[in-house]
Amino acid sequence: MDHGHVGKLCHIADLQRTPVQGQGSWMMSTLHRILERLPIRTIDRYLMRQYMISWGICAFAVFGLFSMIDGVARIDRFLRQDAPLPLVALKYFAGMVPIYFTQYLGPILTLLAAMFTITNLNKNCELTPLRAAGLPLSRILASLFLIASMMAIMMISVQEFVVPNLKDQIRLADSYGRALDSIQPGVVNDSRNNLINVRSYLPHEKRGQHVEITTKHASQASSKSIIRAREILWKVPDEGEPYWLLREGEVEQFDISGLKIPVPGPDGTLQLVQGFSQMKLATDMRPVDLESSDREIEYLSFRELRDQYKRRPHLKHLEVKLHRRIAFPLSNFILLLLGLPFVLRTESRSVLLGISIAMALGTIYLIITEVCANLGTRGQLEPMLAAWLPVLFFGALGITLYDGIDE
Repeated sequence: MDHGHVGKLCHIADLQRTPVQGQGSWMMSTLHRILERLPIRTIDRYLMRQYMISWGICAFAVFGLFSMIDGVARIDRFLRQDAPLPLVALKYFAGMVPIYFTQYLGPILTLLAAMFTITNLNKNCELTPLRAAGLPLSRILASLFLIASMMAIMMISVQEFVVPNLKDQIRLADSYGRALDSIQPGVVNDSRNNLINVRSYLPHEKRGQHVEITTKHASQASSKSIIRAREILWKVPDEGEPYWLLREGEVEQFDISGLKIPVPGPDGTLQLVQGFSQMKLATDMRPVDLESSDREIEYLSFRELRDQYKRRPHLKHLEVKLHRRIAFPLSNFILLLLGLPFVLRTESRSVLLGISIAMALGTIYLIITEVCANLGTRGQLEPMLAAWLPVLFFGALGITLYDGIDE
C-alpha cells in the first residue's frame, strides 16, 4: 500500500466532522438539511458509495445466476406458451424478481454486499488508518447498518406497493413457469354456514371451476342444501355490490333429518334435483378468500393480509405470514451482525471467503425461517413464535458476536 493512499485515508479520517455540502436545486438543499441532522461523515459517504457499487454487482450476479438456474428448470414450460420464448422468459423473470427480493434474496444481498465491501477494505488495508485515527470498528460500520435499514424499508415498500399493484401481472408471469395457471384453494367457510369448495381457481380471471356449496342447518351438522356448478365467476356490475355467479349447475335441498326435499320443476312435476343455467350465490366470500394459499398471499399488502386474517382467523398460515411481514425485513440487520464479525476478526482479504460465508449464513437463516414457518402453519408452534423465533435466536447470537468486535 503506497504512502499516498494511506495519506488519503488518514485525511478522510481527519475530516469526520466535515458537514455535507449541499448545492443546486431545492431538492438537493432539502437533502442537505436532512443529512446535516444525521451524523453522516466523509468516511460514511465513502463506505456507502463502495457498498452501493458492491450491492449492484451482487444483485446483478445473484439475480442473473438465479434466473439462469430457474429458467433452465422451466424451459419446457416456457416452450408451451404461444408467445416467443425470449418474451415469455422476460415476462416471467420481470414478474418474479419482486417476489424473489421480498421473500428470499433481499437480506442475503445486503449481507453479500457488506462482506464484499469489508473484504475489499481489508484487502487494500483501508481499515488500518481509520482505526489508527481512533475510530472504533463499530463506528466505521455504522453506515452499513444505516444502509441495511434502507434495504429493509425498500423490501417493505416493494411488498406493500409494488407487488399488490402488479399482482395480476405477477400471477400471469408465475403461470408461465408452472404446469398449470390455476390454484387449488381450500374449503372456504363463510358467515352464512356455507362450505364452498372450488376444485380449481384462476386468480387473474377470478373464475373457478367445479364448485360445490354445502349449506348447513343452523346449529345442526346436517346439510340444508348442496349446490354443484360447473363454474363460478366474480362479477362487478357498474351499479350495486359485486357478487358470485354460478353457471350450469344443480341444487339439492334436505330437511333436518337429511332426507331430500322435492321441488317443483319447470313442467310442474316434483324433482329431487333442480337444475339452473345461472344463479347468484348469496355469500360474503370474496376472491381473496380463494387466494389464501402460501403462494397467493405473497401478493397481498399488509392491510389486505390483516383483513384476511380477521375474516379467517382459523388459518394459521395467515397469522404466520402476518407476523413475518414485520419480522423478515429485520433479517437485513441480523445477517450483518452475524457475518461481519467473521471477516473482521480474521482480517480476511479473500473475497471468495467473504461471499462463501455470506451465502452459508443466508442459506442457514432462510432454511430455519422456513422450517419455523412450516411448524407454525401446522400448529406445532404458536404462529407469532414461528415468525419471530429466528429473529430472536439469530439476533441474540449476532449481538453476542458483534459485541466484542472492537477487541
